[in-house]
Amino acid sequence: MYFNNMNQLIKHTLSHFVLILLIGSSAIAQGQIWDSPLDSLEIVQLEKRKRLQAVPEVQEKVDEEINEYRLLMSAYEWWGLPTDREQKRLDKARNERYMPYSSPLENSEWRNSNPKLYRNQESLHTKQELIVLGWHPYWEGKAYNTYNFKLLTHLAFYGYEVNPFTGGYKNFRAIYDFKNSDLIPTAHLDSCKVLLTVSMRGTDAHDIFFTSEKEVQDNLIDSLRSILAYSGADGLDLDFEAVPYEYKRDFLNFIEELSFAIREDDNRYIISMSLPVEDKYNIYDLKALKPWIDFFTINGFNFHIKPNKLKKGPLAPLKNEEAAIRGTYFSYQKYTNLADLLSQRFDISSVTILHDEGHIERLKDSLNRYIRSAYSTIEYEDYDIISVLNTVRITQTEGGTPLWQLPSINGLLSRTKCTGALGLPKPAAAPAEETRFFLFQPEMDELNVKEYALFNNIEEVESELDTTMERDLASVIDMYSKRMGEDQRSSLVLGLPYHGAVWYRDRERNEEFEGYMPYSEILKLVEEGNVKVDYDKTTHSLTAVKRDSLGGLYYIYFDNSTSLGHKYDYAIDEGLGGVGIWALGADHAHTELWATIEESFVTRKVWNEELGRNARIQIAKGNKINYTVNYLLKHFSPLTFATLFFITIFIGISFCFSVLDWKVRDVLFYSGAFRILYLVLFTVVLLIIANSFRIFDNPVLTFGIGAAIGLVLTWVASSLVEKKHQKLP
Repeated sequence: MYFNNMNQLIKHTLSHFVLILLIGSSAIAQGQIWDSPLDSLEIVQLEKRKRLQAVPEVQEKVDEEINEYRLLMSAYEWWGLPTDREQKRLDKARNERYMPYSSPLENSEWRNSNPKLYRNQESLHTKQELIVLGWHPYWEGKAYNTYNFKLLTHLAFYGYEVNPFTGGYKNFRAIYDFKNSDLIPTAHLDSCKVLLTVSMRGTDAHDIFFTSEKEVQDNLIDSLRSILAYSGADGLDLDFEAVPYEYKRDFLNFIEELSFAIREDDNRYIISMSLPVEDKYNIYDLKALKPWIDFFTINGFNFHIKPNKLKKGPLAPLKNEEAAIRGTYFSYQKYTNLADLLSQRFDISSVTILHDEGHIERLKDSLNRYIRSAYSTIEYEDYDIISVLNTVRITQTEGGTPLWQLPSINGLLSRTKCTGALGLPKPAAAPAEETRFFLFQPEMDELNVKEYALFNNIEEVESELDTTMERDLASVIDMYSKRMGEDQRSSLVLGLPYHGAVWYRDRERNEEFEGYMPYSEILKLVEEGNVKVDYDKTTHSLTAVKRDSLGGLYYIYFDNSTSLGHKYDYAIDEGLGGVGIWALGADHAHTELWATIEESFVTRKVWNEELGRNARIQIAKGNKINYTVNYLLKHFSPLTFATLFFITIFIGISFCFSVLDWKVRDVLFYSGAFRILYLVLFTVVLLIIANSFRIFDNPVLTFGIGAAIGLVLTWVASSLVEKKHQKLP
């Protein structure tokens, strides 16, 4: 409200000032014309003069309007206020997320048909404690019949939009469905708790609500108590967006009163709260709110919304500092059976069989027996399941039939469920930055893609970090963790998007925000082959680009199973309480995102039986050297780098002059240990130089040959020096 009033004050002041100037100048002009009696000739001459002055007067008015506009723009910039045009874009971005999708590229008719239900692949662990919250917007109707509630711990029904004048709700049908549909009983069958989302957005709404009579707040509390008691829901999810700073104390007092009231009815009720990615003035005081709130969900899908503008880019960026020095290759991850896996045209790079060890051993024994019967002399690793499967795949009978297609073998393979990773035939993306002084090159990043259309259509990998990016998920999590206390990080839940943001750029390069688009619709565009898809490894996000008939371009920034999987892992590794998803139903007719939830939150890699708590299994990397001298020096300032560089040069020059003295040489090289040390250092320097100039393509071979040469040189030099000393008198 403060910003809106300031905006209006500036406009009114300037417009009144201009109006007074115009009225005053008009009055003066009239006085000059009519103050004295004039004859008809003088009147004609004056009229003619006025006509000649008409053009300059129009120009003057135009200049006045331009100057007024410039003054307004300066005032907006000074006070950090958005312009009228930018304010409309901001309102659109803030509000359209809470409406049915309305992107110009959407095919709503297709979305209303053929929904799919994802069935979990593995039995779920009963001790799973991480939160997986999904929002169900009221306009999605009965889409909850396709949700796998076993993979969710909480479902938040977005339906109670507060009327700030009364405290009641705006949408009667939404609340009626919440109270009387089978949503809550269905979720409870799978032990999923159901919350009612209470939302109030915009400074005007908060201004009305917190300045109205106390009865308005009491009415809201009584209404929520009644709905919870009638529906059998498990609590509330509070979404109070853009609370003005002047109402911070009123906001905290209301939350405290609300918590007291509903927990007086049932102390098992849960209360969660959404947090913005921008909270400069600590309006959402977590230390003050924590006694009344069970967990906080960071709306991590609003990074394109700035305080005074809308920025084109990813909705939920997570910076990857090493993206530029690591190459990339993709693999297609598929939940299927072994028979289907072997029928794919791609190479099998890894496979996880979803059966016990006994089944796997019996499978290998059976397949080995078939292979030996076909080719008794064939060589392969009979204990390695991937080697066995690839051998079965390429081995043929005398009639030319692939071995895996024989009925007896195919039946065995069809009964074996698995998750397989298939290699992409396209060449891998090379690192964007060349690394020097590196004995072992950094490992390639493997990106597992569950969507076949994306796997087959990703064209480029972006690995140049955007240095202008100020905030990302990591920085916001760090900010809230420090405000709350590091020991309370598990009270934070990371909200992530199931939708994309659509921008349009015309032929004149004018850009406009078009709205939001669900994940399922984006995949449909990819499946139809109408878009170009790039993966941004620096932020773990994707961009789809579609060209229209007028020469304009649609840019769609979104997340998929791969990028969301990285962010899920980050949330777990950082010790957060879990993740939230806005919004369920946006993955209509696609189940890859449900599979990603299962893979990230309900498998053994999260729950640790020995520790009795959630923990990640740390997998040792094959490459122990993860940084180069070149990469480490990037973290220093240019001045520090220059200082170290010149110190090294002067030390080298000083050493060269010092060894010209025979006494120094005698001290340095008399000892055998010193000689070995110098020769080893000299050998290492030669290896580094050779490797940096690609004298040897294989870095391991470079090191091995260099080490052997160094040992030989050390032995030869030591022998020659010893013989020389023996000849001395």
